[in-house]
Amino acid sequence: MLTLLLVCIGGGIGAMIRGGITEICVNKFSSQFPIATFIVNIIGSFTIGIILGHALHISWINPFLVTGILGGLTTFSTLASELVKMIEAKTNLPLFISYSILQYAGCFAACLIGYKLF
Repeated sequence: MLTLLLVCIGGGIGAMIRGGITEICVNKFSSQFPIATFIVNIIGSFTIGIILGHALHISWINPFLVTGILGGLTTFSTLASELVKMIEAKTNLPLFISYSILQYAGCFAACLIGYKLF
């Protein structure tokens, strides 16, 4: 029961952080590139890399921080919906390709860097 509570609290915190980052990005940038999703996924991947690098086995870390906060912060479903919108628009094929590559390669690189730094 404690694990579920930690995931719920962490998920709420992560979702609020994502909402704040999205709000800032919408107000600061006007671009077809979905910068907010890119930023939250890179931050989340880097942070998970750090946690993996530290090999933290504290009982509350995974449910609260990884599954909860980082799960609420990062967003695969939003990425998927953004990619579907781009491919459906048919005018955004270069953006679709570059965004796909940047998301997957960028998140992998961020996780690897976080892992190697610690």
